[in-house]
Amino acid sequence: MNRSSNTSGTVDRQPPAASTPSVEELALETALAAHGIPTPQIRKLVRLAAPQPGEERAIALTRALAQLYLFNPLGTAAGRFFFVGAPGVGKTLAVAKLAAHAAARGRAVRLVTCDTSRGAGIEQLRRFAATLGLGIEVAGDAAALGAQSASADAMTLIDSAGINPYSPSERAALETLATAARAEPILVLAAGGDPADTVETAHVFRDIGCQRFVVTRLDIVQRLGSVLAVPEALGIAFAEGLSATALGQGVETFAADSLAARLLRTKR
Repeated sequence: MNRSSNTSGTVDRQPPAASTPSVEELALETALAAHGIPTPQIRKLVRLAAPQPGEERAIALTRALAQLYLFNPLGTAAGRFFFVGAPGVGKTLAVAKLAAHAAARGRAVRLVTCDTSRGAGIEQLRRFAATLGLGIEVAGDAAALGAQSASADAMTLIDSAGINPYSPSERAALETLATAARAEPILVLAAGGDPADTVETAHVFRDIGCQRFVVTRLDIVQRLGSVLAVPEALGIAFAEGLSATALGQGVETFAADSLAARLLRTKR
């Protein structure tokens, strides 16, 4: 009996047919692509967020985000936090907003700046502090920062000067300050921008010790591709998201459900 016209001794095998994405998967992919999220990351999210029968899209995406990424807000925890980042990302405003958020919830707050290269930066923080009924402490160098007394019950927020992450001398100076501060370094990133550039910048600060990041300008940016690219590439945790509203407002605790809602939000 002639079993096959194949005389090579091999078995004919057809490549498996690619599965057709569901309507829900296509809709989710479209929503994520609108944020400029890199394609491999979109595919991973869509695969993990495959909705169960009757499951809402936001719930499915929340499940995928919670599985992939870390969410670790600062909240109002006591401790020392040293805010770092590139110039112009909004570190001073972030420090002030987080201070207002914590103070409004009964946490004692200390404000410190070592951004002595910019007199305007000191005055900006001083004005914010005065609004909150607080003073600021100025630590002009690593020795002054290291000599500060600890405050076990306070949330101590330390502002630093923005650095060029590609300058070895500026990185080294920041590392010296971070060590002297005896504080957890917190990366401040502005939403928007190119995902690859944002990841490269964040990588430098991750190497300095940042394991959490705060995002600014959430209210004036439509696409969150750069924000999503950082934890995907570097594994650091989402903390808070900040909007440029009144000082005592605009602090959002990042969580998987709130991030899913932002990603699925229709453009205004």
